[in-house]
Amino acid sequence: MTSDAVFKFVIKYWKEIFVATLLLAVAGKFHHDYKQLQLAYETSQQSLEEQIAGLKDIHHRELQRRDEALQDYRDALAQLERNYLESQLELDRQKRETRRQHVDDFTGDREQLIIDIEETFGFTHVD
Repeated sequence: MTSDAVFKFVIKYWKEIFVATLLLAVAGKFHHDYKQLQLAYETSQQSLEEQIAGLKDIHHRELQRRDEALQDYRDALAQLERNYLESQLELDRQKRETRRQHVDDFTGDREQLIIDIEETFGFTHVD
């Protein structure tokens, strides 16, 4: 009798049983989808954190490279300044030497001084 009663109950309320079963299936599907969505969110969150860490590392390396390039630039500039000062000192020494030589030439050999001036500045000597 019990199975007869159950069978009659199912036949009488089959629509309600079907709706309840569908509701349970939909609720289960929503729960499953929510878990999948939460898992996807956590995965994307982790991926974004890894990307941020990678970008911070790249940024840090770029700052180091920039600082190294700036230091190289400063070193090169200091070397150029030293070279410039050394060449200025050498030029001053050469000027003094040339001036001393011309003074010596003027007091000793005036004709040679005239020839040097003509050759240096492109003057022509008219007799």
